[in-house]
Amino acid sequence: MNQYLRYRLLGSPVLAVVAICFAVGCGGPRINEQPLSLDAQQSWREDRLQLSKLHRSGVCELRWTDDQGKRHFEPQVDCDLWWQPPEAFALQFSKLGETLGWVGGDGERLWLFDLLSQPTQLVIIEPEAAADATAFGLPLAGLLDGWQLRPFSPGGEGFAELVETRLGRAKLFALDPSSPPSRLETVDGNLEVAYDRWSLIDRAAEDTNDRGVGQWFPERVQWTLRSPEATATFWLREPRRALEKQRWNRLFDLERLRRSFLPQTTSVLPSGASEGVSAKTADF
Repeated sequence: MNQYLRYRLLGSPVLAVVAICFAVGCGGPRINEQPLSLDAQQSWREDRLQLSKLHRSGVCELRWTDDQGKRHFEPQVDCDLWWQPPEAFALQFSKLGETLGWVGGDGERLWLFDLLSQPTQLVIIEPEAAADATAFGLPLAGLLDGWQLRPFSPGGEGFAELVETRLGRAKLFALDPSSPPSRLETVDGNLEVAYDRWSLIDRAAEDTNDRGVGQWFPERVQWTLRSPEATATFWLREPRRALEKQRWNRLFDLERLRRSFLPQTTSVLPSGASEGVSAKTADF
């Protein structure tokens, strides 16, 4: 197996498209952190509704344990994130200008390109299976929520301090009521996403209180999954100059991506697969 990306079906009918299991924990709650109040949640929800498309570039740091129990560490993997509201996204992993892997979706299907395995591979995840797909040990359909790119619904009656996300029911924390979130934690305690260095992308139109809204994005995001143990840290800031003029319509079009990457094999993974059925295991 190669080192980075693996995917397979585990059991019935749960799909597990798994990439990168890490062995590092997160720092946990911060001093002076407080749950977001209902008013603060609503303010943040309005802020997120103002977001426009974005492209951010940077690096990620990877630590994981393979199927044989061997631990790996991969620093300085180049990473690019593109997002087109409301649901289209692309996440590219590369080194020295070579694309190693690509994860994306158009709001319906999800897909993964593994470009280092032999043969190179494309995995397509159909809508009925997408809710069970995971990447980096984390829910693939919830990546946009982890990056705070979608407004969260209220937690509902009896759950005033909670929000509904595609990562599960969760609580948002902040260091100050007027600040962006410092952390998201699911109520089961299994997943935590911590944020640092929120920066303005661009000022959106001001709201009725003359407050600039809508374009805050965290430069540092650390994902931590406790079972199975996994973490991933991303530092994403300015777009890479060579990619700034990328044609956006190609980023979220599966057929254009297929023609560009020319994968040698393709697997389609719907839900309801019988136990024991599996796709070819691969890592990049």
